[in-house]
Amino acid sequence: MTIEILIYPALVFLAATMIAKLIERRRDVLYGPYIQGRKTDLARLREQFGAIIAAIGIKREYGRVAATFTSVSIFASAIIG
Repeated sequence: MTIEILIYPALVFLAATMIAKLIERRRDVLYGPYIQGRKTDLARLREQFGAIIAAIGIKREYGRVAATFTSVSIFASAIIG
């Protein structure tokens, strides 16, 4: 019982410290996304998605698609709920 009292708070403290260091490093100017030309993961994903859309030949009409999905989701929620 004594070991658990010591180990669990120590593990929580270690995890919180590691998360704080990770966040601090991520926000740091030298390692974060602030360097010119460095892209975030979301920006890379958007770029890949755009390349796939361009390769397939689909036009970018997200507003129309969003309106269609909105009406479908409203209709489905009316049926379910």
